[in-house]
Amino acid sequence: MRVERNNSLDTLKALSITFVFIWHLRPFQFIIDDSSQIHVLMIAKIIRDLELQLSLTAVPIFYIVSLYLFFKKFNDIKYLRKRLTKLIKIYLFWMIVQNIFFVIFTREFPSFSWQMFIGLEPSLPFVGDSVFYFLFNLICLISFAFLYQLINSNYLKKVLSFTIIMFCLFYFETCFLLNFSIPYHWLINFVIYVPIAFYLANFTNKILNFKFYYLIAYLLFSFHDIYLRNYGYYLNIYGRIAIVSGAVAIFCYVYNQKDIKQNLIIQQLSKYSLGLFSLHKYWQYLFFLLINHYRVGIDGRVFGTPLSSIFIIEGFFVIFFTCVSVYLLKLTFFKQFVS
Repeated sequence: MRVERNNSLDTLKALSITFVFIWHLRPFQFIIDDSSQIHVLMIAKIIRDLELQLSLTAVPIFYIVSLYLFFKKFNDIKYLRKRLTKLIKIYLFWMIVQNIFFVIFTREFPSFSWQMFIGLEPSLPFVGDSVFYFLFNLICLISFAFLYQLINSNYLKKVLSFTIIMFCLFYFETCFLLNFSIPYHWLINFVIYVPIAFYLANFTNKILNFKFYYLIAYLLFSFHDIYLRNYGYYLNIYGRIAIVSGAVAIFCYVYNQKDIKQNLIIQQLSKYSLGLFSLHKYWQYLFFLLINHYRVGIDGRVFGTPLSSIFIIEGFFVIFFTCVSVYLLKLTFFKQFVS
């Protein structure tokens, strides 16, 4: 089944990669000290809350879009084989790149572990874990989506969907209230999006009719998260009801905009979101390596304001060189690994 290019899906992917950049680069950081005025503290808190409640919907939105397209396009085992083969090839390529980069810049050899196998390691100094757990999880989710698709009984599918969704939501909230951390790379954070994407793909209008309620749930649970975080509760990265409802609400509202016009920037961000996602942390690492080598302080201010200048410069640096890298790679054989 051929699915025509959808501008709303392109917009969702472009929005997601933008959120990823905001979350990882955090360009708007304030220098806070004892003399900071109350309005500066309030602005800094609002920005941080938006990062935690909005930017973190990026990965779930990516998964919803990918699974939605899988359910729309799936027709036989050949499509599954083609999809998984491509994903595995991309995953292996970037894991090789990650390991080579790690060896070159740390002069150490990574030890093989389960964390490496799932794409979380080797971690780089300054910027932390590898981002390629995303690809490993996507391979698992597509495989599960295939098994889910094989269920012929609509009743059984409804029961399974209801069970998965309710269990995940209950698990997320229970862990939150008990202050139990759910590692952000665990697959349990994302299994819920398989039944969600299935119903979005097969009962689109029915699901879109409830978009306002998803938005209300997102707002209410976001305030719930912010309130508990102020009292010392640990905020799980992806295992939160607010993140699930937020990702679904954003998908529904953007997808429902059928009059979205073609936009070159959005199309390019969408088309090369894989390359942007895969490469940006390398440039972020190189930026911090430079400022660490030259002992550049991070307390520089923008025109005398409490806004830190170094993170804004980092944002421009990383975005510019990541885009240049993607542009150069798309001219070569490696285009298949960035688009």
